Amino acid sequence: MSFSKSWLRYGGFALSVTTARVVGTLLTATTFPFLVRRLGVDIYGLWSYVLAVCAFTGLVANPGLSTYAAQQVAARREAAFETISDVLVLRFLAGVLAVGVVLLVASFEIRPDVRFLLKFYGITSLLTGGLSLDYLLSSLELFHVQSLISIMQQSLYAIGIFAMIRSPKDVVWVPVSILGSSFLTSMIGWTFLLRAGYRFRFSIAPRRWAVILAPSLHYAGSSLMSNLYHRSGQIAVRWYLGEHALGLYSAVARLADVLRNFLQVIQTVLMPRMALHAHTSGGLARLARIAVSVLIFFGIPLAVGGIVTAPVVVPWLLGTQFQQAVHAFQWVALYVITAPAASLFAGTILYAMGRHRAYFVSTLAGAVTALCLYFTLPLFFGVAGACVAFVAGEFAVALCAYLLCPPDVRAAVRTPVLGVAIAASLVMWAGLWIALPRHLPPPVLVGLGCCIYVITWAGIGLNLLKREIEGSA
Repeated sequence: MSFSKSWLRYGGFALSVTTARVVGTLLTATTFPFLVRRLGVDIYGLWSYVLAVCAFTGLVANPGLSTYAAQQVAARREAAFETISDVLVLRFLAGVLAVGVVLLVASFEIRPDVRFLLKFYGITSLLTGGLSLDYLLSSLELFHVQSLISIMQQSLYAIGIFAMIRSPKDVVWVPVSILGSSFLTSMIGWTFLLRAGYRFRFSIAPRRWAVILAPSLHYAGSSLMSNLYHRSGQIAVRWYLGEHALGLYSAVARLADVLRNFLQVIQTVLMPRMALHAHTSGGLARLARIAVSVLIFFGIPLAVGGIVTAPVVVPWLLGTQFQQAVHAFQWVALYVITAPAASLFAGTILYAMGRHRAYFVSTLAGAVTALCLYFTLPLFFGVAGACVAFVAGEFAVALCAYLLCPPDVRAAVRTPVLGVAIAASLVMWAGLWIALPRHLPPPVLVGLGCCIYVITWAGIGLNLLKREIEGSA
């Protein structure tokens, strides 16, 4: 494939994934505030707690199996299809064990409503999760299909939320909307693959299971560590600070996660290509430099803007009942930088290279850092302490993974874009700080910040940006 055709192809992939992410983020930007306002602080916090617990039990049903399958298919394409049937069988056996774990965990819950949600969502999500094929679509570079299915799933979920949620008593319709939309779109995806001519060689060979489980368990350990530094905050806050604080923390953490999704697009597109170029000189380093430059260009102003505009934007999005969450969001805003960085160096570069041990070590560093902070800082600093732990866990993953990357990748990602992005963000911060007392509408305030940042870049960094683009070509 020629250079120009390759750029057009991956430009189309980026456009497709970007469209899906934008549509999904817009749907989330409407469903998330609606859901938070209708459920209230306490019930939304308890639902987030259920999601956190089910994320841990879900690891029993999928101990890194789909992660391993995705990496194999991305690197070997159709030659790796023979592993899919074994992966599905192993996921079924693990799912039976996971159902028992869900029932055991639910038996310790003292609130009847939370106990019911744990059983209902925990068990049903195990069944629908086994049908998910998102990992195959991305590994096969079927980004257009993946984007379409993603939009369909999120649209169905949004319809369910808007139609059924009226008060905190309707919380059960949240898992119904999630599970129903996931099941329908998974069926559509499998139908497409079969009708498109992808033929999976379904054969069960237990002798291959040991080969599959060895790296899969490393990925399972990495997923466990990821859940520890990403989900343990809900558990710690509920234990130490109560259900109202849990609602505040869960809302700001989710809001930061929504913003972070914008920065994940380029990594989603580049992962299969990184897997193919994992052992070629220069190819992986060039792709890593592109991803880091995109992260810096968008991530730093997003974090700075979030910190400055939080007193206006947070109550506007979540409602006045979340006024107490403003300070917490200012602490968690840096997550939009640390989380994509962790995902890039650990979840994209190390993962694409198949370095599952280094991947695990990176996530272990994040889990140890976050757990130590989750169970100490909230005691002294409340919800803000949990937010600091949330950010610090991702930072530890990013730093450790960066140090474990090949030397040529580490050298390639040291880009001068960082200095210009920081300078432009500081100019934007000054402009927003001056504009805040004028009580501008939140969309106008956000638009003003974007304009200041772009104009500053045009003035001091346009030539640098051109050189970076030419150097990546």
